[in-house]
Amino acid sequence: MVGRRQIHQAIHSRMMKRNTDNDDVVQWDQIVSTLVTELKHEVSSYYGNEGSEVEKSYPGFDYHNEKIRARLSRWPWHRSFFKAIDYLGLSESEIDSVVTWWGTLKERQAYEKKTGTVVRDTTGDDIPTWEQVQEMKQEALKDEEEEFDGINPYTLNREEMESMLKEADRLALQESLQQAALQSHTTATALRVQQQFRQAEQLFGYVRE
Repeated sequence: MVGRRQIHQAIHSRMMKRNTDNDDVVQWDQIVSTLVTELKHEVSSYYGNEGSEVEKSYPGFDYHNEKIRARLSRWPWHRSFFKAIDYLGLSESEIDSVVTWWGTLKERQAYEKKTGTVVRDTTGDDIPTWEQVQEMKQEALKDEEEEFDGINPYTLNREEMESMLKEADRLALQESLQQAALQSHTTATALRVQQQFRQAEQLFGYVRE
């Protein structure tokens, strides 16, 4: 395993196409600063108004996780960084020795070890699981059945009964009108086809004569 400075020099050389000692430290600091800025933008766009302040302060991005890398790769400097470490074929331990800035998994682990706490990701807590969705559907269906079964015509007053009958009559009338319109359309179509057939028959008879 090579030294940490040699690793970040190699990454910097691949990213910036430079390899001078004077520029290396300054340029690497600039790269890290830009990567941190991109992580802060990612935290802001990902959490928004959700999530706790602790997890926003220590998001713990794992640079070995393919899903995390895919998310961060939409930021130009992270995309360039991932391409560089892939090109160099760095091991996980070599990457971890360099990736220690704000927002990374190692930085969060250091905070957890120092404080003796665990930063839990609360995003998605308000999203129900598949089992919870099924339970909510069953409860809604049960409530509808109970509401329907709870209607007792003998306990309804005159106004409620008339209202229910009017609604039933309205639905029945609407259905009848729809059927009548459909039948009328069908009849009109049949008459039109019959008329066209007669015209064709007359024309055919005329030509045959």
